[in-house]
Amino acid sequence: MTLYQRLGASFSLLLAGLLGSASASADNCYILVHGHGTEGHIKQRTNSQGNLEQPALDYWSEAYFDEYAGSDFIEQLRVNGGNYGVVGYNSTDEGEMPYWHDGTAGEIARQIIAIRNGEGDDYEHENQCAADDTFYVIAHSQGATQMMYLAGNAVPGSPYYNRAYNQLDSNTVTETSKVCTGSWFWKSCKTKTETVNVAGLNDSYAVEVDFDTAISGIAAIFTTGGAITGTEGVDRLCNGSWIEDLINDWFIGRECAAVRYLQTNDVYAVRNYVGTNLAAPVYTIGGYAGFPGIESASSLLLGGEDDGYINLASQMNCSGSAKRNLWSNLKEYKTFLGIAYGSAIFSCDNNNKGTARSYNLASIYTDHDAQRNGGIMAPDYTGIPDGLNCGAGKNTAGRIAACTE
Repeated sequence: MTLYQRLGASFSLLLAGLLGSASASADNCYILVHGHGTEGHIKQRTNSQGNLEQPALDYWSEAYFDEYAGSDFIEQLRVNGGNYGVVGYNSTDEGEMPYWHDGTAGEIARQIIAIRNGEGDDYEHENQCAADDTFYVIAHSQGATQMMYLAGNAVPGSPYYNRAYNQLDSNTVTETSKVCTGSWFWKSCKTKTETVNVAGLNDSYAVEVDFDTAISGIAAIFTTGGAITGTEGVDRLCNGSWIEDLINDWFIGRECAAVRYLQTNDVYAVRNYVGTNLAAPVYTIGGYAGFPGIESASSLLLGGEDDGYINLASQMNCSGSAKRNLWSNLKEYKTFLGIAYGSAIFSCDNNNKGTARSYNLASIYTDHDAQRNGGIMAPDYTGIPDGLNCGAGKNTAGRIAACTE
């Protein structure tokens, strides 16, 4: 079943209305939005060996693991042809910019508009998009969080409609509580006042950005390995035990401030920063393979299935906790000694999503790195509720290519 067949006549009519008679001859344009840790604000540079570097473009073929070297997500995506445009923004630890920031959400929206206008993406590559193409967005990791914020605030009436924010953290409130120690005659009480973060943004930091124009008419947004509801790994980094702090100091070396907005709690979850509708449908692809070799230990810190970095429940935009014990079939069961039994107590079908217009595409046996570079060509997969079978047996790039042909 292709994406067109799944959405039926209403989707065909929508495209006809958007593209008119040109739709029959229009090419697909895939707009790619990278994830965290990329100097996407640098379009081009020459390295010390004299080679051209384009960080946001290179993101889709670089491999952290040797076994994925030489793979190219974009090449696999374009197996049936089509054009593409690359979006770049500053997602580095040093930048510390959350998904609502003008330097992230604002930059992404402005670049999407330029690509959709046929102005190109300012990267050196062939097959630039044309203004009359049919547009799809593909987002990986933090890129998925970014696109949820854009799509969720591109509809009039949304809480942050057409607004990004030059605000590095969420709003705060001051809370006062009474704290007592001891008992009876030795009881001592004092008033404790503390400042805590809450979900919300301050309009004094707002920047007008035309999310509506950027997203309106996008045929679909595909997310793969998306940190849609954050990741438990950041929870542990920001609120972990001394043991987890020690592990971070020895092996990771990351500061909470750099990724605090990717925590799974309600203060930062993007679903609490969007309206009741999305301006484009979102199709989620989740991975449930740990990283190769010793790096697979990262999965021990994550609840349920995961791709080495992101809990599967977050990747699939499931309602409730991003850390729920979700199995690869997107269901949760009672367990005994880690063994599931009985009927499912939760199913992450299309009726149990964290936002409106969010749909299951596939759950595949691949890790976070391979999802962006196509390093595993034909991963195993698990049947899921309301999933699509277009491209079954292929990786993320192959499935999207099949679903949009």
